[in-house]
Amino acid sequence: MLFPTPKRKAKRLPIEDRKAEPIQQKGFGTDMPPQKILVDIYFDQKGLAAQAGIFYSYYEKADWCSPKGTPYRNWKLLAGEWIFNYEQERKLKRRQRENALL
Repeated sequence: MLFPTPKRKAKRLPIEDRKAEPIQQKGFGTDMPPQKILVDIYFDQKGLAAQAGIFYSYYEKADWCSPKGTPYRNWKLLAGEWIFNYEQERKLKRRQRENALL
């Protein structure tokens, strides 16, 4: 290295100025059941914020268990499948409408 790079110093905030973090989970998808806010954030990032509430209430009614009664371990896998199925259904409806117009 020809030129030494200056080191950055992080500003330390006093304890009373720090924000309290309301989210208790890490958000990796392995904490079951998930917090509603994490589900809302995940679906918002995927561009389907309206589906978050439907997804959460559906699995909340099922007690986050499969039809056989086995508890789910990762809610993000469930959410990914939900989003995929929703998009496939939307594409199918659009194709059916286009075919009906022809």
